[in-house]
Amino acid sequence: MPSTGDRRRGRPPAHEQAARDARIVAVAADVFVEVGFHAASLDAIAQQAGVTKRTIYERIGDKSALLGAAVTDVHGYLDVAARDLRHACTLIATALFADRAIGLHRAAVAVALDDPAVSRAFYDAGPIAAQRYLAAHLDGDDRRAEHLFGALLGEPHRRRLLGLDPEPAAASLDAHVDAVLAAFV
Repeated sequence: MPSTGDRRRGRPPAHEQAARDARIVAVAADVFVEVGFHAASLDAIAQQAGVTKRTIYERIGDKSALLGAAVTDVHGYLDVAARDLRHACTLIATALFADRAIGLHRAAVAVALDDPAVSRAFYDAGPIAAQRYLAAHLDGDDRRAEHLFGALLGEPHRRRLLGLDPEPAAASLDAHVDAVLAAFV
C-alpha cells in the first residue's frame, strides 16, 4: 500500500475549519473591495483562498452570503462587551471608518438597485447590527440607537465613501465620537 505521508482524509478539525472560513471571508472582502461585487467571481475567491467553490457554497454560501460574512467580520466589535456608550461608539467608528469597511460599503451600494439580496445582506450585517449594539447601551431604545448611528457616521463617513478623506487616525475618531455624544446626549 502506498504511503500517504502526512495527508489526512476526512473533515478537518473545527479549528482548521474556522481558520479556513475566516480566510475565505477575508479573501472575499479583499476581492469585493478591489473589483466590486459583480466583478468578483467565486472562482477567483476560491483560488485565492486555496479552496474549491463547493467549499465556499457549503461553508458560507453564495456571493451575497459572502458579502454578509465579510460585513459581519468588519463588525467584529459586536463580540466585544463595550464598557459604556462612548466605548461602543468608538468601537463602531473605528471599524466603519476603516478602509476595508469603506470598500465593502462602496461595493454594496454599487449593486444595491440590481441585487436586493446584496442590499439586505449588507444592511442586516452592518447598520442593523450596529444599531442593536448601540441600543444595548441606550436601555434598548432602538429609535435613539438609529439616530445615534446616523450621527456617528454622518458627514465624515460620507466623505470617506466619496474618497475625499483618508482613513482617520485614532485621535480624530476620538474627537468625532466626543462631538457626536456631546450633541446627542
